[in-house]
Amino acid sequence: MMDANMKRSPLITIVNVLQSCIGLVLAGLTVYLLALTRSRETLTEPDASETVHGLLIGAVVLGVPALITLIAAWGLWKRRFWGWVLSLATDVGVLAVFVYNIVGENDREGSEIALAAGFVVPIILLLLPSVRKFFWNTGTAAKLSS
Repeated sequence: MMDANMKRSPLITIVNVLQSCIGLVLAGLTVYLLALTRSRETLTEPDASETVHGLLIGAVVLGVPALITLIAAWGLWKRRFWGWVLSLATDVGVLAVFVYNIVGENDREGSEIALAAGFVVPIILLLLPSVRKFFWNTGTAAKLSS
């Protein structure tokens, strides 16, 4: 039976669902980029090898965070401190890549800014005191019990 302190608040469930969705979206984009490498339109371009190479790099850049985010989301659902840390680190890392791309390429397209801003929300949610406390207390309890 769960203790009253161990029940998930709606905010914790929202954070868990959001992280799961981020992982699934990143994984979906990875699969989409890989599918584009095999598409007839891509392969018939004059510089198809460069395009395919760029798509493969994009798939790796999105695929690695997708895998890490899905593992982190699983950790969040299991109420593991490492899931919280991994989620925060991955979200910050992906945000940094987007910001670097926007600033470095002087490319201020609305879609890229929206994607970057989309990673600010989960970071803020993960850093909310009630969310931090929920996952941090688990780590402390686990250390004390071992």
